[in-house]
Amino acid sequence: MAQKRPLFVMMVVVLFLAALFGVKTIADALRKEKAYQLTVNGRKWFTVARKDSLENMLDEYQKQYLANIDKNARIKRISFSQRVKITEVVVDRDEIGTLEAAKEKIYAVEDEAVAIEVKQGDNFWNLAKANDITVKDLEIFNPDMDPDKIFPGDKLVVKPFNPVLDVVIELENTVVESVPFKVEYRNDNTLYKNQKKILKEGIEGQKEVSYNITLLNGYQRSLKVKNERMIKEAVNAIVQIGTRKTVFKGGRVNYGVVSGKRISSLYGYRIHPITGRRRFHDGLDIAAAYGNGVYAYTDGRVVASGWNGGYGLCVLIDHGNGLQTRYAHLSKIYVSVGQKVSTAAKIGAVGSSGSSTGPHLHFEVIKNGRTQNPLNYL
Repeated sequence: MAQKRPLFVMMVVVLFLAALFGVKTIADALRKEKAYQLTVNGRKWFTVARKDSLENMLDEYQKQYLANIDKNARIKRISFSQRVKITEVVVDRDEIGTLEAAKEKIYAVEDEAVAIEVKQGDNFWNLAKANDITVKDLEIFNPDMDPDKIFPGDKLVVKPFNPVLDVVIELENTVVESVPFKVEYRNDNTLYKNQKKILKEGIEGQKEVSYNITLLNGYQRSLKVKNERMIKEAVNAIVQIGTRKTVFKGGRVNYGVVSGKRISSLYGYRIHPITGRRRFHDGLDIAAAYGNGVYAYTDGRVVASGWNGGYGLCVLIDHGNGLQTRYAHLSKIYVSVGQKVSTAAKIGAVGSSGSSTGPHLHFEVIKNGRTQNPLNYL
């Protein structure tokens, strides 16, 4: 009798397990195993044997989108756009899949990325228009590219790949940005008309800017300023001018060389708030209407006129004493090499040729072979 008791107990346990698993026979109960099921938005995707292996796979999948983020940025949260859940289940052995099949499902892509090759004469403005996206989107899709320096043969993403599982990253990053200085103008009746003399060069200030940034599958979805802290105040420039002012207030500003809407990009280093990479901008970009006149800074001789790579249609004027000025991204040129020009002579028209993000004048000042901050000269 004592020998039969353990067998009886075992049979009771097996029958209990069979009832618990919802199976009809003991044989069915013995085929069941504990496993882990992944569901996305409530739909079953697959089942695997090991929970830790599945969690590691999901973690690696998410972390691939951290590759191009500034190493100094603070990652606040990384998650899926979809509702992703791991649940412990009991299933038939043949329902448990392999980790290889699970990985293939997790890394699946609905739409592959679309990339184009830059051709001669292309710029961010016309490429964005041709592909029915905004210039801002084109910059977001290609964070490693400098919009002012693209060349034939470069590859640009115009539509990012669309994965089945979307990853959202929330981060905070702090970068140092330039603060433009102002220019104080002092009339001097001893100077000839349109003559200028720098009494004091301006010095850019610096501010620390903290951004709250959200990325979707590695691309910027939102970028907002959290706070700003002034590090160094800008020092204003003082410029003596003749009887004609080079700047006046109003809806449009006459910067002396072009009548524009605003300064769209300053001279100096710029830091990408997501990648943290530094780029140097060697001129002043003045946003202006396509076709607006472009005028010579002061008397001089044209030493270059025509197409110049990323500058597009470009004019370079030598004013003597080591001073030169460059006017880039023009739509038309009205002067030729060797021609003498006077102050405010019309030399071209605003365009978006070369590596450009839209109609504007890229204005450079070169003194003894080195670029200077144009704000000290306008």
